[in-house]
Amino acid sequence: MPQLAHDGDLSSFNNLLQPDILSDPYPVYDMVREREPVWWNEHLESWLLLGHDDVLEALNHPEKLSSDRTSAFLGHLSESEENRFQEWADMRRRMMLYNDPPRHTRLRRPVQRGMSVKLSKQMRPKIQRVVDDLIDGVIQRGECDGIQDLGYHLPVILNSELIGIPAEDRNKVKLWTADFVKAINAGGANVPIADLERGQNAILAMREYFTDLAAVKLADPQEDLLSSLVQRGENPLEGDDLVATCIVVMFAGLETALNLVGNGLLALLRNPDQLALLSAQPELMPSAVEEILRFDGPLHLVGRMATEDMTIKGREIGKGEKVLVMLGAANRDPNAYEKPHKLDITRADNRHLSFSHGIHYCPGAEISRIMGELSFATILRRMGDLRLGPGELKWQPNLSFRGLQNLPLEFTPGPRKTS
Repeated sequence: MPQLAHDGDLSSFNNLLQPDILSDPYPVYDMVREREPVWWNEHLESWLLLGHDDVLEALNHPEKLSSDRTSAFLGHLSESEENRFQEWADMRRRMMLYNDPPRHTRLRRPVQRGMSVKLSKQMRPKIQRVVDDLIDGVIQRGECDGIQDLGYHLPVILNSELIGIPAEDRNKVKLWTADFVKAINAGGANVPIADLERGQNAILAMREYFTDLAAVKLADPQEDLLSSLVQRGENPLEGDDLVATCIVVMFAGLETALNLVGNGLLALLRNPDQLALLSAQPELMPSAVEEILRFDGPLHLVGRMATEDMTIKGREIGKGEKVLVMLGAANRDPNAYEKPHKLDITRADNRHLSFSHGIHYCPGAEISRIMGELSFATILRRMGDLRLGPGELKWQPNLSFRGLQNLPLEFTPGPRKTS
């Protein structure tokens, strides 16, 4: 990991995608927060907020730090490049993540109804079935990859069913989604042209796909989210608003659940005392999931744009400048949590920010929690003597979503649950 200069210069940390930082960014967050809690990152050309108090304040005031930030985050492009990626920018502007009220409210409300706590709890049997089926596929081998064999497939299957995507289309939608996620790395700050190209191609493919699928659902509605969005009486979501909403639900659900399962398994395996405690007291599972979300959450930052000149912790931020709200850093702030770098599944009053906060609080948070609870409980129950397997861990080169690319696991082989 790069070292802090003797004079306190933080420039060696400007590239947060360095492999040593990606594998464990928290020491860097601590060093930067201690010296410059509001830090100008030259590589990202953005202000980073790393203190829990500043992060919470930013999320509570969308009128000052706006989610409608597409133009600012594409500011590194030339005029010809802006024209080239116009369709990408137009679709992104239609997504609820990149809007403020009242438009944000209109886009979010139907999705929130489709992911209510009541409906999320009704999904528990379906989630349990999928988790058991995935474990059945590896249980007799005694080894597997926790990402490629388990964590990857769970949200693909469940989010596809939630939206109404047919089973035969899941993989191509997942691949499009992966290309889109690369194009919003670091909230979209200074994304390479090649990633924007893939992101725009994915947008165009998903526009055609979800437009056609919406027509099918309108003619023959089913018990799924897409059917409910097109059947909303006098105020249905239509056109690119509908497409953008489907894209958001797909990528946000996939990345959150996948990284929750992967990061959580790794955290437990690296803290065997907490793993043993959870195995002995499974009733601690809800608390354990909240602590895992705080300790190494799936979402590490959200982007904002300053709507006015402002001063935070003595640093002057100009109107129109990019601001990255560092959720992952806030979740390890010693001013907000006692012993923040300790995984403690009994931690009380765990008000983490891993699902964001305020008007942009994740509408799928409850579903993700249930996926985490059932995944961890079933894995610990069925995969005895669970341990890390040999091989180097690799992390996704993404600052927005924190997650593993692989997680080798070993365990005692067992019987399949289903024939």
